[in-house]
Amino acid sequence: MKQADLAQLSTHWSNIFRAREAKGDAAMAARNALLLRYIEVVMRYLRAVLRDQDAIDQVCSNFALRVLESDRLFQHANPQRGRFRDYLKAVLQHMIADYYREKSRQNKKFQHLSSEHELAAPAAPSEEHDQDFVRYWREELIKWVWRQLEQRDQKTGQRYAVLLRLQGKKPKMRSAQLAELLSVKLGRSFTAAGVRQLLHRGRELFGELLVAETARSLQVDPSDPEGNARVEQELIDLGLLFSYCKKALERCRSPSSEPRP
Repeated sequence: MKQADLAQLSTHWSNIFRAREAKGDAAMAARNALLLRYIEVVMRYLRAVLRDQDAIDQVCSNFALRVLESDRLFQHANPQRGRFRDYLKAVLQHMIADYYREKSRQNKKFQHLSSEHELAAPAAPSEEHDQDFVRYWREELIKWVWRQLEQRDQKTGQRYAVLLRLQGKKPKMRSAQLAELLSVKLGRSFTAAGVRQLLHRGRELFGELLVAETARSLQVDPSDPEGNARVEQELIDLGLLFSYCKKALERCRSPSSEPRP
């Protein structure tokens, strides 16, 4: 799948539902999208918890197979029971426990193995591991929004992503200096006033994309008061409630606002 195509994937609970309810190619497309979307978070979490490469590889392989070939992952999925990221973490924790139970059962079949050679299961995931999972989720969410912004820029001819990344690397640089750098980078002239306007619009658009992606992960409508409140709380929990996200949430509560370019 091309990098540009990734931003077109609708994921989270919606793909769980498609994978569970659709048939044939549609179901497989949903499963592939789900796996592509979260495999990095899965791998990082497994590395933090297990620290054993054989176990990491096996559990990750089991997860991929379960997503692509089995309905077990989707049978009890329900957004009414909580957030998708909590569901995903619980699935991984169960799979880790299943892996070590199976290894222990296999080891007991071999009489020549003494107890000291039996595979010891890792300690239950700690609060630190939970914090790690939240961090991985947050970083993947931000990465996904950047992809969407870049994909949107390619379609519209805007350069919000380029400017926002440039400003992120040079946060203390004045608008006139940013305009010079952007002019050199893109081969067209920018003014300080134009850069300030682009930064303002770019941050607003980034906030809207981040709110929309978070809403999808919760399977809620951010224009609905309850859904809006849940998105806001999730952004707080993830440490992502920036000022431009607050404004995006406010615009969701006022649907009459004009859409951003």
